Amino acid sequence: MQPSVDPAQVGQQITQILVNNLESDTLLSEIAGVLTQAFAAGGTSIAIREERKFAIRAVAWHPQHRSETHANPPPLWDCPAFRRQLARTRPLAIADLNPIKMNAKVAASCREANVRSVLAIETRSQGEISGAIAVMKSQPYEWTDDEIAALQAGADLVAIAIAQVRQATSIRILEKQTGTFTHQQALLARLTKAILNSLDLTEVLQEAIEGITQTLQASHGLVLLFKYPDDRRGDWQLSRWGIWDRPHLDETSPPVENPEAIAPQIQVTVVAQWRPNKTLTEDQRANAPGKIENPNQFDQAFKMSDCAWCQQAYRWAPQPLAIGNRRKWLDAHPKTEIAPIFQSEATAAALLVPLTRSNDRASHSPKILGFLVLQHDRPREWEAEELKLVELVGTQLGNALLQTRILHQVHSLVGDRTAQLQRSMDVQAKLYEQSRRQVHQLRSLHQQTSEFLAAVSHELNTPLTSMGVAIEMLRQVGLTPERQATYLNILEQEWRREKKLVENLLMLQRLEAKETALQMQAVDLPALLRELGEAFEQKWAHKKLKLAIDLPRSGLKLKSDAESLKNILEELLTNAGKYSHPGTTAIFQVIECVEGDIPQVEIALINFGSEIPPEDLPHIFDPFRRRQGATQEAIPGTGLGLALVRGLVQLLYGEIGVSCQMLDDKNTSEIRFTLTLPQNIENPS
Repeated sequence: MQPSVDPAQVGQQITQILVNNLESDTLLSEIAGVLTQAFAAGGTSIAIREERKFAIRAVAWHPQHRSETHANPPPLWDCPAFRRQLARTRPLAIADLNPIKMNAKVAASCREANVRSVLAIETRSQGEISGAIAVMKSQPYEWTDDEIAALQAGADLVAIAIAQVRQATSIRILEKQTGTFTHQQALLARLTKAILNSLDLTEVLQEAIEGITQTLQASHGLVLLFKYPDDRRGDWQLSRWGIWDRPHLDETSPPVENPEAIAPQIQVTVVAQWRPNKTLTEDQRANAPGKIENPNQFDQAFKMSDCAWCQQAYRWAPQPLAIGNRRKWLDAHPKTEIAPIFQSEATAAALLVPLTRSNDRASHSPKILGFLVLQHDRPREWEAEELKLVELVGTQLGNALLQTRILHQVHSLVGDRTAQLQRSMDVQAKLYEQSRRQVHQLRSLHQQTSEFLAAVSHELNTPLTSMGVAIEMLRQVGLTPERQATYLNILEQEWRREKKLVENLLMLQRLEAKETALQMQAVDLPALLRELGEAFEQKWAHKKLKLAIDLPRSGLKLKSDAESLKNILEELLTNAGKYSHPGTTAIFQVIECVEGDIPQVEIALINFGSEIPPEDLPHIFDPFRRRQGATQEAIPGTGLGLALVRGLVQLLYGEIGVSCQMLDDKNTSEIRFTLTLPQNIENPS
């Protein structure tokens, strides 16, 4: 038969523990051990009532019972039937738990822990239930009156122990809160001082990330800033940080499946990070607490649409996103991706704090500038006070970012005003230079107008005079048929000359108005050049001019507008005939080439004559622009031919240029007109 329990002895042992044990963490465990030994029980558990629930704070198993099972004590206080009986009976002695209707979870826990009989009692402090004691045996057992009395005597002492534990816990919490408050105030003071005294945003960010990482004892801190995709400036300090309108989403919104529907394709860039130096002792770390890494020393940038954490933090703004366990989060979201900076195994927990302005905190659509990120190498729960602190730091950083941006804008504005003042001081010199150029342009325009009027007057008066003389001669009586034919030929020739002038003017007008349509057909370029060459030599036989043709191969064909191409080459030959020195030979050079996978033909017409003044070369294709002295030298023409050439070349999707090079003979220059055309413009674009 089991010896009876002495209530006085149990009370004395518990009292001795209360007197000698100053460690609140082990106080209840030692008392549970005394009760287990005194009642020869399988185990004893002591719970503390917290927020209307019982939380087991200590358990002691008998060594023999512990060797049989490694289960935790059953949560008897989670069973409504057990709580009702415990409230009616003080203490509650249950000889066998099996008949009691307990919920499945508690019943299974009792079987797992090998608990069949229980002697339990609530502890009270100042009239309120403060906790409970449960003495457990592995077999059905009838509890004796002495055992019940011993537990009743010990309950009051356990209530005192629970009060001591609560008081010690409150003191630790208060001390922690006091230390945390001190650290937080020091951090905010440092950050405020850095913002007020420094114009360098990098220093402010480094001060903030170092301070918050130390205060919350994180293992890694970063600052991420947003940059628009169209921001081509490399300086993130001057860029337009992620300020845009976005739809409001709350914590109940589903995971992001299409990130582009929520945020634009902005760039997220790591601009500052800080790591504690774990190789130093705590005293050494106070003098060299960690390492601020220059953002230019690493390349960590990504699109926000490529990181699920950034997307979720963006959705929850302005509240921070707290990830207590990275692995559990990834298991719950298996199809999501996170940025490489969060994929390290050293990142077991993370906290992403949106950087916003203070006046945006209450907005449904706050303006987010970036994230303040804290990482920890072990899973942890982020406390409410910590979240409040990081929100405040995030707001201060957001204000600092916008303040820096405003200062840069002010500096830029001052620079602009200074530049404007400098420009105004240069106005007089520029006006003088501009006036000088305008006088030169007016003189040149006057000269061009005079030459144009002289050319038009010559081209109109000369044919009209010839036609008048021919008409007078035809009126004479008795002219022979031969003389009549001669004068009629003169009339026809001069009429054709006038008609050509009118046609050129009309053609130039149509080209400028883009009213000319192309008639595509195959052109036999060698045959066309030979035909034009024969006509050229006949027309300019009086100057003894010749034409040589240099072809890469026979049968070279183009698909182009034959009439326009013929007009271009005729005008170039006419120009060459006018300005070539007598007895020289003009040359047609044809080269096949490819430009950007497009087959082309390059036709160069080279003639030898007087030098074209350099100032005339840029204007040689302008309408009514003729070489200086052309009219005085009685060279026929109005200056329309080369203007028509340029218009027709553009119509054929080609290019034309001119160059002039002085030869060893100082009186002779090589004039080269280079025409480049696509071999096939069947589908012009």
